[in-house]
Parts: sequence; structure tokens; C-alpha cells
Amino acid sequence: MRWIFTAFVLIFGASQEAFSASADWDLVLKAIRERHLGEERQWHKLLHFEKDFFHVRESQIDSDSFFYSPVGRKNPALELEATAQNFFRGEASDVNDRAQCRFPARYRWLKGQLKDLKIQWPDLSCERYDAFAKGLQGESVSLVFSSYYMNNPSSAFGHTFLRINKKPSEKDGQRHELLDYGLNYAADTDTNNAFLYGFKGLFGMFPGTFRAIPYYYKVREYNNAESRDLWEYELRLGPEAVTMLVAHVWELGPAQIDYWYLTENCSYHMLSILEAADPTVDVLSQLDQYVIPADTVRVLWTKTDLVKSFSYRPSVREVFFVRWNRLTNSEKDQLSKMAHQLTVQDEIIYPEEFLKSPAASQARVLDAFIDFIDFRYSKEVQEAGREGQLKMRVLGKRSEIELAPEAVTITPPQEEQPHLAHPSGRWGVGVKHDTADRDYLLLSHRFALHDRLDPAWGYPRYSQISFFDLDFSYGESYAEPDRKKIDLENFSAFELISASEWTSLFPENSWRFKLGLERTQNENFNPVHEAVVRLGYGWTFGLGKFDLTAQLQGEVHYGSTLSENNLWGGAGPLVDLHYQINSYWALEALAQYRRDSSWDRQDYLKTQIQTQWSFNKTWGLRAVYRNQRFLEETSLQLLNYY
Repeated sequence: MRWIFTAFVLIFGASQEAFSASADWDLVLKAIRERHLGEERQWHKLLHFEKDFFHVRESQIDSDSFFYSPVGRKNPALELEATAQNFFRGEASDVNDRAQCRFPARYRWLKGQLKDLKIQWPDLSCERYDAFAKGLQGESVSLVFSSYYMNNPSSAFGHTFLRINKKPSEKDGQRHELLDYGLNYAADTDTNNAFLYGFKGLFGMFPGTFRAIPYYYKVREYNNAESRDLWEYELRLGPEAVTMLVAHVWELGPAQIDYWYLTENCSYHMLSILEAADPTVDVLSQLDQYVIPADTVRVLWTKTDLVKSFSYRPSVREVFFVRWNRLTNSEKDQLSKMAHQLTVQDEIIYPEEFLKSPAASQARVLDAFIDFIDFRYSKEVQEAGREGQLKMRVLGKRSEIELAPEAVTITPPQEEQPHLAHPSGRWGVGVKHDTADRDYLLLSHRFALHDRLDPAWGYPRYSQISFFDLDFSYGESYAEPDRKKIDLENFSAFELISASEWTSLFPENSWRFKLGLERTQNENFNPVHEAVVRLGYGWTFGLGKFDLTAQLQGEVHYGSTLSENNLWGGAGPLVDLHYQINSYWALEALAQYRRDSSWDRQDYLKTQIQTQWSFNKTWGLRAVYRNQRFLEETSLQLLNYY
């Protein structure tokens, strides 16, 4: 009889528990509907509901597994009811697959909304999530901006990610930033081809995923391997918001969001998860439809009070140049000789003048030499290659000198701070006059980002990154002189210029690239629109505020011209002189010779002088003189940055 009584108690207890859970669920469902919780802003943010290009509101998450309701991607109210039902009635065999463990941020939010209900919430111990949350636990959040990296198309516009800032160590009371965690959203790319990457990125053909990565990995990748500066902006986010942020990132881990290079990119989703974590955060509405990492930082700084403070982590390149500039001419000569040996032999033979110099001088040279190896051979050092082994020997030599390295403190001027940069979009209106005595109205628009005549705030002086740059003219038609028409003069889908300075220690090359459409002019035919690909390669030499670039440039054109198969090309030298007078005034002079594959006169010569004086970071005046051998043009444009 005892076993019958035991079975009765167990069955009755289970029935009572099931009845209680069912009653609790009925109360929750009633409260959800009466309080219209499915319409709450934070619930929409947790589901990433936003209006698309056609102003249709639906979730940006592309994984069906992110939703419990079959229509959850389009109906947040029904998704809330389905989610809540799974909290109370879920029957997954593995506790880690239960709704509370898969969606801890949703569960935490719903409990907070219904904390007045006298019910028994079905709390669970979620082993996997608890381990994740414990590893990322922190007291604040920083947005980190990684500066531009021209050698990778995915990073040419910069990159942003979040960092969870841990509490000071219990052992020494100090903050150890390298032990923090970074939260990153990026495209899972399957190609290194710049053209293919650009096409697939523009049209959302890469899956995008969230990842939590130890911060020292990001520092090693950006600061060291790619010599990119890191700008860290601590945000005013409370402990509850930090906890919600970690919980929400856990929810997004298995989910897929198609990566769109211009809209749903790294910067956009760093802000989207901030809004999901804290209902008081409203940043996305401050941005344009197209999102650029640099604009994200600028908007946070100028249009919100979210930024508490900012700090700067210089790249290994910047650190080296600080040490280099501290050296005497003799010490620089010693370091140059040692650096040269890295490329020709497997042992460092220290120059005699180095060995005879005082210990303090040797320490300065060796400290700079170590930074040089880290910068020049960062990947080889990380992979423990030959240069890494040589670095270990240099470190051994440095350890023989009982002097601490001199501290390197870099305070970048305001002009270099990305949050103070000019806006990336630009409109222009002006006039043009040519030697055929024709006058035109000009209208231009650039989607992003910066050229070398723009105000020199927040962008590298040596680079130009232009995306979707359009120039139109309105005036007399070449084919029909009595008729006026609008013509597309230029369309740059993508134009890059990297004018890194060549030095004996760093023999870097400069290059330029353009992909777009141009209105080609030639004596042999009336102007026509042609697709063009242009590539230049050479060197840039620094001369104070001047820099001189010498390159060999080749280009290929395709269009309805007189050439066979509508395809022609040309190549020749190009010389470009850039003078940065101050942060608001720059001048550039260019001369180019090209030998063409077609036309009666195959020798093409172009000279151009242009200057821009900016009133401030949002308005500027640009003047251009251009002589293309058979046609001279002068133009003046008023530019507005927005």
C-alpha cells in the first residue's frame, strides 16, 4: 500500500504544479494583453523591429529560430505571447534549450514588466548562459572606434565595436582593460576580392554574426597587426543595462542578420543592441538612413549625452614614431643600420658606435628598435617567425640594461579626433566655364567620406575615401549647341587614395584606385559616358606640410566611342603635389601624361590645380582649374557637409 500512496502523492503534486503553472500563465497572458506589452518600445528593440527602406516595420533578424511564433518576424505582439507561453510551458529535454536559457533578456524584461503579479516565475539555472554571463560581467560599456585601414575594403571606412568594462581587480584595485571583452558584429565573408566584396556587401549577401572576443585579441589585430588607432568612448550605461546587453548578445549569438554595408553594418548594430539593453537610449533615429562608422561616433558625441569620457590607444606605429623622434641623429643612424640587418641576415650585429654609447642611449635605441619590429613585422612576430626570434634576442639585449623604458604618452590634437570630424555626406552647387565659352551650372553629391581638400578634422591626412560621388552639369549640349541639358559628368562608385609617406625605414607604396563612370572628352568624338577602372602605384615623399606623389597610372575605359569593341586603355606617369596649409585650407596640383591605345592623337596630357578654403567643418568653397590638352575648364563650388 505504501507504493500506491507514494505514487498518489507524486501524481497529485505534479498535477498541482501543472495547475499552478497553468494559472500563472493565464495571469501573464491576461496582463500582456491588457497592458499592451507587445507594443512596448524595448520589446520591439529586443526583436530588432525597425522600418525598412519601404517603411514596412518588421524584424531585421533573418533566422527563423529567433522566433517562437510563425509570424513573429512581422507581429511582435504574437511573438511576445508565444515567447511567454514557452517560458511557462516549454518542454525541451535539455534545460539549456528552454526559452528562459535561450532568451534571457526577453525573460528578464518580461519579469520586470510584470513584477507586481503574484505568481511563481519559472526560473532556471542555465549552465551555458550563466558561464557566458559570468565571463562578460562588467560595470560599464565603451564604444570603440578603430581607425581607417586602407588595405582591407571592409575596414576602409573604419570599424566600431563595444567593450564590456570589467570591475577593478580585487588583487591590486587596478583596471586591466586587456582582460575586458569586446562585442563585435561583422560579415562572415567568403572572399578577399575587393570587387566581389563590395558587390555582396552592398546587397546583403553576407551573413552577419555577433561575437564576444577578448579585448586583447582586438588590440593585437587592430593596434598591432594593422597599425590602427583605437578610440574608446565610455558610455553612460547603468549596471542593469549592462546585464541586459550581455543577455541580449547571448540571444543574438546563434542568429543571423544579413550584413548590409551601407545600412545594417557594424556601427548600426552596435547601436541597435544598446537600444535593446536600455530603453532610454535613442541613437538610431539621429542617424541618416545610411550609416558610416565615423558618423556614429560623431553623432554619439554631438547629439546625445551618452558619452561619459573618451581615451586613446595609439597604434604601435604611432608609439614607434614618438620614440623615433626622441632619438638623436646618431641614434637614428644606429637604429637604421640595425633595422637593415633584419632583411639581410639572421643575427643582429650591433654597430660599434651603439656599443660605445652610454646605457641610457642604448636603452632608447633598443626600445625604439623593439617597437619598429612590432610595427614593421607584426604578423611575423605573432606567428613566431624569423623576425619574432630576432625580437626575442633584442629583448634579451635590452634586459641587460637596468633602466626602465621611457613612458610614451600621446595626446592627439583635436584635428585628429574622429568625434570632431566633419560630416561624411556632402552637397555642392556651383558654376563652370570652359574655353569654348560655354557656361554650366554644377551640382554634386557625395555619399561618403573624405577627400584630401576637405576640412582636415578626424580623418587621416594621407588618404582619400570617396563612395558614391556624383557630379552633374546643366548647360549647352555638345551634340546640339542650341539645346540645354543635364549631363552626368562623373560617378565614382569607389575611389581610394593612399599616400603613405615613403621613408628608408618604412618603404611604403602609395596607390590610388577608382571604379565608376566618366564623361570622356576627346578630339575624336563628342563627350560620351564610359565605365572606367583606374589604378595608380608609386611613392609619396613628405616635405613638411607638402607631400609629393609620383606614380605610374593605368586605366581601362569601356563605352560607345570610336574604338574597336568600345574598349580602350592608356597608361603613363602622374605627379601630385599636396599642400595642407592648415586644417581648413588645402591646395593640390596634379600633372598626368597618358599614352592611349586609340585615337588620332594618342598623347594625352592633363594638368589640374584645385584648392578649398573651408569656413568651418560644414561649409567650404572649392576652386578648380583643369587643362585636358584641348579643353580648359575653371569651376567654383560651394560645398555643404551634412
